Amino acid sequence: MVLVNPPSVRNCEPPPGLARLAGALMGAGEPVHLIDGAQEGWEMLLRRDPATREKGDRIVKTLTTARGYSSFDRYKKNLSDMNFLAGAALPDGIRLTPADYRDASLSPLRSDDIRHVLEHPEENPFFPWFEHRFDDLFAGGETRLGISLGFQSQVLTAAALMGYVKRQYPGVSLALGGGMISSWARSPGLEKLPFPADALIAGRGEEAIVRFCGREWAGEGQPFYGDLYRNRYIAPVPILPYSASDSCSWKRCTFCAERWEDYPYRERDRDRTLADLRELGEKHAIGMIHLTDSEISPALLAGLAVNPPGIPWYGFSRFLNEMTDPDYCRRLARSGCRMLCMGLESGDQGVLNALKKGIRLDHVSAILRNLKEAGIGTFLYLLFGTPAEDRDAALRSRDFVLANRDHIDFMNLAVFTMPRVSGETSLVETGEFYEGDLSQSVDFLHPSGWSRRRVREFLDRDFRGIPVLRTIDRRMPPVYTSSHAPFFLKSH
Repeated sequence: MVLVNPPSVRNCEPPPGLARLAGALMGAGEPVHLIDGAQEGWEMLLRRDPATREKGDRIVKTLTTARGYSSFDRYKKNLSDMNFLAGAALPDGIRLTPADYRDASLSPLRSDDIRHVLEHPEENPFFPWFEHRFDDLFAGGETRLGISLGFQSQVLTAAALMGYVKRQYPGVSLALGGGMISSWARSPGLEKLPFPADALIAGRGEEAIVRFCGREWAGEGQPFYGDLYRNRYIAPVPILPYSASDSCSWKRCTFCAERWEDYPYRERDRDRTLADLRELGEKHAIGMIHLTDSEISPALLAGLAVNPPGIPWYGFSRFLNEMTDPDYCRRLARSGCRMLCMGLESGDQGVLNALKKGIRLDHVSAILRNLKEAGIGTFLYLLFGTPAEDRDAALRSRDFVLANRDHIDFMNLAVFTMPRVSGETSLVETGEFYEGDLSQSVDFLHPSGWSRRRVREFLDRDFRGIPVLRTIDRRMPPVYTSSHAPFFLKSH
């Protein structure tokens, strides 16, 4: 079977979802061919013009070595030049980066636009890549194709892939899954999707993809990355993305789509995960582990502290009570923990309580200090404009960040959008947020008049307007954000 990760998503590491599917298929006796279009498609864009090919190759080579990350200004210049070269010959109205694809005339959230792409795949900027790539595969006898659709930025190219295959190789059986399909399965519903797939797989896909291939389910197996590490991923060292759990164990935050989508939480056996990290790290000469879970479980953090993988690692964590103990944070640092991404969302305790975050600000301050002193970087997520927040609460959030500025390395400032599936929609007046029948978000009338426009003005003037906060905000690596952040942390 052929498994494909379509562009455009960050091309700094292999796609972990494909590796998990491939491990299950290999365990069931099904041969697998993995294709990461995120990197292959991007390489095609950089290399298609002979006049600029050499410069593009030079930039990619720089960004795949430690030297490319020794100066943040040079790094940003290389990214800017790379994006310019890749997009130089694209039609007007198309905006493309390694993490995004937008077409001014087409929306991934409109069924009619997706149908247009299905019928006209040659209009897609990645068509020269997948036409050549798929002809080599399917002319050779491959009969099954699985496409993993994790992000909105992949939708239009995934549709073009499907349209081309269905037109050129109608005998190929096609399965479509991934995070976008899982979300659509809850809202607005799989029955509305215009994709011509033989199977739409929502939620965990390992067993379903094995059955799709007519094989007997034999368990998950170890994630299988095949030849993906032959790609020139944009990172200074090979990164191992590894998912040790599905869904979220907390699942109480009122703003989060994972609560309302309500897929069951499941964690892989801890000892197996720890063994996998060591074995896969050695096999692929890994320089950084990315634990891709919605949150690294306390049990796995404890296991990493006792049985470290021997490789630096980072991932997403809650503000755990254990982290108020400096010794606990030092043990995490000794295990190789380079950075933790942490969803604070608000620096106002009343808002946190209303959002059911389950954290206390006095603990957060202690944890940020302990992590910093232990040498662990922090990537903080803040969310403004939730129904529970007003301008005064937003100012308190700003002041909390300001008070803890010395212990925050990076921060991501986001404006709240309400999931269509959220139960909170019954408490506010709602309207259409995006133009499109497949939108997963709704607009709402904020009970305190704290509109998105006012929130954006606040962030630009009252938050980033403070020099020290603007400095932290500008540390964020463009395009690759948290994926490259660990490589810009200074030694403590």
